[in-house]
Amino acid sequence: MFKMMIVDDEPLVRLALLHMIDWDSMDIQVVVEAEDGMEALAILEQHGDIDLILLDIEMPRLNGIELLRAHPAIIQKRRPVAIMLSAYSDYSYVREAFLLGAIDFIVKSDMDEEHLVPVVLKAVNELRTQETSTPVVQRADEEIDRKSEILRQLISLNPQQDESAYVAAGAGILEWLEESNQLVAVISISQGSSEAVRTGRSLKDDQTQRFIMQSVQTVLEAMSLKHLFYEQSQSQYVLFCSFAAFRSESVIREKVQAAFSMIQTRLNQYVNVSVSIGISDLDSGLKLWYRLYQQAAHLASMSYFAGFNKVFYPESCMELGKYGTESGTEHARKLQVTLKTTGAGIAQSLEQSNAQLWTKEFEQMELLLGQTWGWRPQDVHTAFEDLLWELGGLLYRKGIRWDDLDEALQHPFEYMKSLETLDETKTWLHRICSQLFQHIHGKTSEDHYSSVVLLAKQFLDLHYTEDVNLTLISEMVGVSEGYLSKQFTKELGCNFIQYLTNLRIEESKRLMKKKGNKITYIAEAVGYLNVEHFSRMFKKTTGYSPKLYRDSRMNG
Repeated sequence: MFKMMIVDDEPLVRLALLHMIDWDSMDIQVVVEAEDGMEALAILEQHGDIDLILLDIEMPRLNGIELLRAHPAIIQKRRPVAIMLSAYSDYSYVREAFLLGAIDFIVKSDMDEEHLVPVVLKAVNELRTQETSTPVVQRADEEIDRKSEILRQLISLNPQQDESAYVAAGAGILEWLEESNQLVAVISISQGSSEAVRTGRSLKDDQTQRFIMQSVQTVLEAMSLKHLFYEQSQSQYVLFCSFAAFRSESVIREKVQAAFSMIQTRLNQYVNVSVSIGISDLDSGLKLWYRLYQQAAHLASMSYFAGFNKVFYPESCMELGKYGTESGTEHARKLQVTLKTTGAGIAQSLEQSNAQLWTKEFEQMELLLGQTWGWRPQDVHTAFEDLLWELGGLLYRKGIRWDDLDEALQHPFEYMKSLETLDETKTWLHRICSQLFQHIHGKTSEDHYSSVVLLAKQFLDLHYTEDVNLTLISEMVGVSEGYLSKQFTKELGCNFIQYLTNLRIEESKRLMKKKGNKITYIAEAVGYLNVEHFSRMFKKTTGYSPKLYRDSRMNG
């Protein structure tokens, strides 16, 4: 029997945990309880035979995180195996608990037999693994490698082209998943801000990878969903699921919706990453895994158009189908040609001294891009690459280099690949065109602004830390809010709020370079009275939370 200690400052929680499930059936004996971390630490130091600990994060005197730090055996020897109990407000603590050796967590609002048993069984398996001999562990690792190879083949082999190899791989998966009510989901992880990717300050380290795998597995195991999990790359994971025990598609959809919404929330909150999830339809048949994967991968890539932190189902992207017909394919081909022609028109207009000519061409390209919803992102990139080639030709004719415009543009084609959304890419290209126009014609950026936009911009540049808004500025310059908003977006390439936010975030980055400045102080200094709102806007703009951004700058 494995010996377990329950640590929680609430007597009712300890009592509930003690009687919630049949511990004996899992070879566990609850031998001791503690009401805070200080008492638990004393017990651990006196008794070295505790195998498992259910540990609350928030407690008086010594909380769960502090206990993990104070008892290094948990991370050094993986003993006792620690399961954290957390409230929804403890996200940062849960992340730190993983770093300090905790194997998993239970959210207290989900603390029932259905959610608790899978996590405890996971801990028991870990304890048993520790007791097994090296050959057994080696065989377990070989089994994991075999699963991964089978899954890799199922998503890379087209059964219509290599049927025998695909059937062999498909036969292998039947050991774990039934050939009925199959579903594939692809989880795509945002790489963070383009600046972070370009400078190598990505958050995708080994610890983050472990957190992602652990968080997804915890949700699926808690909901008793049969699945196999494949890490295709640092930014993409594939889930194979089978719902053979269910006959109702509506029931399956309900469970799928609950599971993947929870996965998305937990990855965002616990692991601090943004995700998009593409979920295939249901189907049955050995040769269908490849098709379901292709569908799910395409749906996940729709974050390029709609942004991250979304779950995409087949019906949420109905326009995908129209490009599968002959007429749809012809429409796409004609649109590619038109986009290429428009790109050439932008380059030609940039040679003219009238800025409105190229901005009008650029607006036309944006309208055309609105028709690309449902395309593969790489097909949209083709249109952007055509524009970059046209701009490159113009630069060559004028004797200008890419890095004359911006030092970050030494490799523009590679940089563009790091941009994860259509809006982000359009904004970047608009800025390039604006810089090129200024370089060719020797004009400052303000020469082609209308008087209304110029006045609004100049006021914001000076007063962005104050309580300013569109209503105030429109009254000051003497035009309606709608007109100012439209002209602001047209001439600056971003809307009023985006421009104001960028000014504030850039100033907050500067303030973060000074040691001793607290996040609360920085938020107020740049115009945010609510520090939580500041944190959300900072992460949305940079891809980092303020704390992670400051830490990465200090460590880098």
